[in-house]
Amino acid sequence: MATRDIEVTRWGSNQLIDAAMVDANVAPDLWMFGGFGNVAVAVTDAGLVIIDTSMRNHAKQIVARMRARTKAYIHTIILTHGHTDHAGGVGIFLKDAADRGDRPPHVIAHELVPVRFDRYKMTSGHQLHMNMVQYGGAINQGNKIEYNDRPFLSPDIAYPDITYKDGMTFKVGELTFELHHSKGETDDNTWVYIPERKTVVAGDALKGGMPNIGNPFKLMLRYETEWAEAMERIAGLNPEYVIPGHGPLLKKEKAREICLEQAAFLRWCHDEVIGLMNRGYWLEEILGKVKMPEKWASKGYLAEGYGCLNFVIHGIYNRYGGWYNGHPADLLPSRRSEIAAEVLKLSGVKNVIDEARQLLSENNPQLALHLIDYVVDGTNVTTMRKEALILRSQILDARAKTMTNGMVKNTLLRDAEAAEQEAKNL
Repeated sequence: MATRDIEVTRWGSNQLIDAAMVDANVAPDLWMFGGFGNVAVAVTDAGLVIIDTSMRNHAKQIVARMRARTKAYIHTIILTHGHTDHAGGVGIFLKDAADRGDRPPHVIAHELVPVRFDRYKMTSGHQLHMNMVQYGGAINQGNKIEYNDRPFLSPDIAYPDITYKDGMTFKVGELTFELHHSKGETDDNTWVYIPERKTVVAGDALKGGMPNIGNPFKLMLRYETEWAEAMERIAGLNPEYVIPGHGPLLKKEKAREICLEQAAFLRWCHDEVIGLMNRGYWLEEILGKVKMPEKWASKGYLAEGYGCLNFVIHGIYNRYGGWYNGHPADLLPSRRSEIAAEVLKLSGVKNVIDEARQLLSENNPQLALHLIDYVVDGTNVTTMRKEALILRSQILDARAKTMTNGMVKNTLLRDAEAAEQEAKNL
């Protein structure tokens, strides 16, 4: 079996050095520290206001970079939402305050953040498993990952002691912090406007790449039109700077362009999918009909690195429709192994393997994958199954090479490795 030579798409801890390179000064008293999840620090005469805390394994280094610039105590921490790449480092910031002998800072967030934390605790093993797959951590780990060894949420995660529902405004020292609730990638997102500095700290209301509507690994319900509205509201403030949830600091004109174009894209997707649903089309048909307009195809802020058009269509469809796909056989389906075994009876195992190999040679790995799965799922003949698993691994590798979306690529590579390992064990 050939050695796999495809680079895994990774997000997170390995990006720490690169993230530090996007540290930026918005003003003498307002800084952005880059991480997997950016951190904003506002310096006031009443203390520091921290907006987001990045992921836990970035937070310690961010605190160190912050403390190289100021020894002021932390007055307040604002969490823009409950994703761990934004809220996961809150315990590190609280420990900094405790180690200095300062009073514990207030932690402020939307009222749905505690609900999210509770759900993460309830589904801890599942959350770890999904993150390992989509972020590439399950690759080169074998098939014996124990997800109960550690909790998904760190034990030092801090629930907010102050929550709000629709909006909240307060002052710390000379700066005002306007908190606006918005739905989008999450239902608990907050974006913050600091009027004295004409700056928005967006959380995940704005970030680089195609908005991640319809993440196949996480809660499917995400909010395309509400996300568009949030970006339109941010653009309407005409801020001088926007600190996005991820990526470099955005200046006025670029921030406005991204906000309005991403919002327009989401509204277009909504209208296309809903229009086709209203005409009686099923999901598979809609996926075939909705194509990316040329005007957005080359825009980096709509690149399919994290989100992708296929996911967006799925997300919108599943928000307004059920899971039925228009095929009665799929309402109460037979097991995949039973279907596969019947197909192999009719076609013959060798014929299916040969056809899958031919499709791979013709640069059609997706169709080849569908075929080879009939053999993997449907035969108990060891030699045939081993051959099919090896070919399946090669097909998955070939399919991964064509992918720009990291989540899809990582999933394909993980299953390629698993197929190769299973073949070795036969």
